[in-house]
Amino acid sequence: MDQARARAEQGSEGLRTWWKNQSRKTRHQVALQVAMAEHLIECDDHDMAQQIIIDGLKRQYDDRLVLPIPRLRTNNPEQLEKVLRQQIKTVGDRPLLWSTLGQSLMKHGEWQEATLAFRAALKQRPDAYDYAWLADALDRLHQPEEAAAMRRDGLMLTLQNNPPQ
Repeated sequence: MDQARARAEQGSEGLRTWWKNQSRKTRHQVALQVAMAEHLIECDDHDMAQQIIIDGLKRQYDDRLVLPIPRLRTNNPEQLEKVLRQQIKTVGDRPLLWSTLGQSLMKHGEWQEATLAFRAALKQRPDAYDYAWLADALDRLHQPEEAAAMRRDGLMLTLQNNPPQ
């Protein structure tokens, strides 16, 4: 791992080189995939980070691989959305997958699709952030009344989870 730290100081090219020199067994370790993706995002190499995440998810589902996805700024979000949809079909409805898909769709203006994804996530697990994302998407679709209702529901959920002391 000291080599990885030294490569990280060289930027994303150093990390790429280090990653490619690792054995397949090493590259398939989820914790290492997540750490590499995080470092690559910090180095502003979003495309390589996306590829590592996608490769990891194709091999096995793990929430840790999904968590960095909203921070990705990639030139090919469709590939990521395709993988997220495939994961939903393969591993089943998971609120994290639906929420992540919704956030990805919002990044490039797929407001209607994003609302469907957030509703699917909220149906399984109420979450204040998903209510806020859904409200933003509804605002973009010129549905202010429903957006206000979602913000209210999110606020009520936050108040229930954090009662006054």
